[in-house]
Amino acid sequence: SMAYAKFNVLHLHLVDAESFPLVVDQYPLLSQAGAYDKSSIYQPSDLASIVSYAADRGIRVIPEVDMPGHAYAFGMGYPGIVAKCPS
Repeated sequence: SMAYAKFNVLHLHLVDAESFPLVVDQYPLLSQAGAYDKSSIYQPSDLASIVSYAADRGIRVIPEVDMPGHAYAFGMGYPGIVAKCPS
C-alpha cells in the first residue's frame, strides 16, 4: 500500500523504551533480556527480508533505534550501559 500511495521511505521503529526486540549478534542480551516477549523479536534475516521486499517496490527502509531517549530496555540485558536516574 505504501508503493500504491507513492510513499517511498519507511522509518522502521525497531526498539522502544519498554522493549528491545532487535537481535544484535554482538550484544545478544539486548534482545534476550530486553524483548517484550521471546517470540516477538526481529532476526537479522527478518530485516533483510523487509528491506528486500521494500526495495522491489521502490521503498527505502530507514531503521530507527532511538537514543538516548528510549534506552530503558538496553539496560535490561546490559545494566552498565545506561545511566541510573534517581527519580
